[in-house]
Amino acid sequence: MAEKETAIRALAQLADDVYWVREWPDKPTWRDRLRRWVYPESYRFDRTAALPRPWVDRPAGHYERTGWRIRAAYFRSDLAFEVEYVVCDLCEIGWVESPYSYEGYKRCGLASAALWSLRRAYPGVQWHTGGGHFRESEPFWDSVSVDVPGGYTQQERCHHVEPRQAQRG
Repeated sequence: MAEKETAIRALAQLADDVYWVREWPDKPTWRDRLRRWVYPESYRFDRTAALPRPWVDRPAGHYERTGWRIRAAYFRSDLAFEVEYVVCDLCEIGWVESPYSYEGYKRCGLASAALWSLRRAYPGVQWHTGGGHFRESEPFWDSVSVDVPGGYTQQERCHHVEPRQAQRG
């Protein structure tokens, strides 16, 4: 177990080496389907098989949250960590939501490394969260917010990243 934990901590050190993805397939492509039909015994749909790096930055895929992205870490083919975020270049504010380390990957520094990497990728940005922090997560937020502009405090998103719904009348 100590060997795996060491490998996961090494993964955290690679958080700046990110593979940026424009589109993230939710389902197999027509080529994947053809491979499944031609080679049914060896076919396996694995989005992570072709990833050149263990850290990935991809669209969030929420239709109601256009512009949001996910920074994720993969350990081998396992999803180890992910956090959703959006940045408004006009306001120079970023929001992070739902940082989550999956079972077996908690307390290995992946969340802190991901947030640190996002701050380096977007210099000069103030960082906030859209919602409040759960009581049990307050020590985490206290530790990662030291010397961070915005301090990951709760703040509503600006109208550039979350347009107000039209008033019905």
